[in-house]
Amino acid sequence: MSQKNKIRRQINKKAILLAHFGTSYPVALASLENIKKRVQERFPGIETRICFTSNRIRNIWATRRRKPDKWLEQGVSEEIMSAPGFLGAVGNLQNENYRTIIVQPTHMYHGEQYEDLQSYVRALQSIRTIKKAWAPFETIMLSRPALGTYGIEHDHTDDITEVVGALGVDFSRAENKGSAVVYVGHGNDFFSSGAFLEAQKTMRDSYPGVKVYIGMVEGYPGIEEIVRELGKDDVKQVLLKPFMITAGDHAHNDINNDGPESWKSRIGSIGIHVDVSMEGLGSNDTFADVFVKRIQETADENGVDLQTAEKAAVPKQEEKENRRRK
Repeated sequence: MSQKNKIRRQINKKAILLAHFGTSYPVALASLENIKKRVQERFPGIETRICFTSNRIRNIWATRRRKPDKWLEQGVSEEIMSAPGFLGAVGNLQNENYRTIIVQPTHMYHGEQYEDLQSYVRALQSIRTIKKAWAPFETIMLSRPALGTYGIEHDHTDDITEVVGALGVDFSRAENKGSAVVYVGHGNDFFSSGAFLEAQKTMRDSYPGVKVYIGMVEGYPGIEEIVRELGKDDVKQVLLKPFMITAGDHAHNDINNDGPESWKSRIGSIGIHVDVSMEGLGSNDTFADVFVKRIQETADENGVDLQTAEKAAVPKQEEKENRRRK
């Protein structure tokens, strides 16, 4: 075959990109690291990387990189300190011939961060090249956040039920101590109330022996509403826990803080004993495996074999054209 008629080939390696909001708290990183570990154990032949979708978190780590020793001594990895944004991470992967990419968000719900991520992915999916053989991606796919999203492909109530089932250890712990459970999510003034209230209902239906409340740092219901409900229900003891992937900034400053306005202090001020669990949901293996399952589902739906790491992709149209030239 002449040089002119050689089939053009691009290497098509596969990658999983975990899109974390991120955290600036070293003690909270264990949750993110656990999610990645669970993914790597399930898909050992596939490159797994991370990005941080929060501009603020990335800026904090960029500043800290100027004097990294302090953070390295605390066990913070170079990967965390240098975590790129989504577009930077995708660019790095594409430059290294990773052209099949599954983007798995580790956000709790379809909020601002997921909405922006969805916009980025759709824009990348829309890229068309004159010669299909040189398209930057074979396929780039976006999976679902923990509590699901809208659409007919996946019933979000199934996703919520799956998450609630993964949290059984919290309800067993509370029931053994005669405690109610108060989860505190980050929340958002617009996006989060519906998903969180549905999750609360599912928890109450699934664990009728435990009183369950979900409040939000931002949005409804907030601390005022939750304290009012606890008093009305004559709750005496509470397991207070972040309903967040990591126990980071909000967990330390809004939930478990000795100041009078923290969730711990406000609940305690009405005579309730408060037991605080400062562990992000990502540290729970069963919860982390929810994202592992989502990755597999997304791969299956798009015809991606995650047991095979690499192949040489030859677009069908180009194969036909080369056969005609012979």
